[in-house]
Amino acid sequence: MYQIHQIRPVENFKLLLEYTDRVNVLVDFLPIIKQGEIFSSLQDPDFFAQVSLEPKGRYIYWEDEIEFCADALRMKGKEVEPSILIDIDKELIRQGSK
Repeated sequence: MYQIHQIRPVENFKLLLEYTDRVNVLVDFLPIIKQGEIFSSLQDPDFFAQVSLEPKGRYIYWEDEIEFCADALRMKGKEVEPSILIDIDKELIRQGSK
């Protein structure tokens, strides 16, 4: 069983997940959002950014409405090298200066 240590929302409805084993996974939620119905609330960028982590790191959630388990996200996402984190941080800084 995987556990998530940290979540970072990034642009275009993606989440960067850092797992307790130090593996970083980038998950694109746009295909999920396009399914509509229960996932339609995630299309609001402000709501999407309010993602929370369950205290034991077993799942992420939004206001107790939508949950995704750490194992499924690990399989769905793309493992990324630590160097991409620098690029993501630069982009977040650039967006913050607008």
